[in-house]
Amino acid sequence: MSTRKSEKKTLESESAERLEGLLHDLETLQAYLQERGRHAYDLAQRFLANARRDAGSRAYDERQATMLEYQHYIWHEIAGRVSQLLVAYGEPEGTSDATSSGQTPTSEQDS
Repeated sequence: MSTRKSEKKTLESESAERLEGLLHDLETLQAYLQERGRHAYDLAQRFLANARRDAGSRAYDERQATMLEYQHYIWHEIAGRVSQLLVAYGEPEGTSDATSSGQTPTSEQDS
């Protein structure tokens, strides 16, 4: 019977390690998605600034800014879903401020 108990402990230990690895990977993914969102937002702001300066390329710059703002929203929406997974399956003390709030980051949090 002790063999069964030791096998069970080994399986539980392996499962805990795999979960810990998965949660670490999710945290990395969340940070990547938030960074991509911030980058898209920054680019959108540059295109908007250029649209105000250069009337000749205004229509193009405004379209690019709109597309990048949408990308910003999508990246942060996905990051918010990953945050929900981290909150649901992770340990509370290992989460970031954005993760622990359970809120999807917005452009107001980026500026």
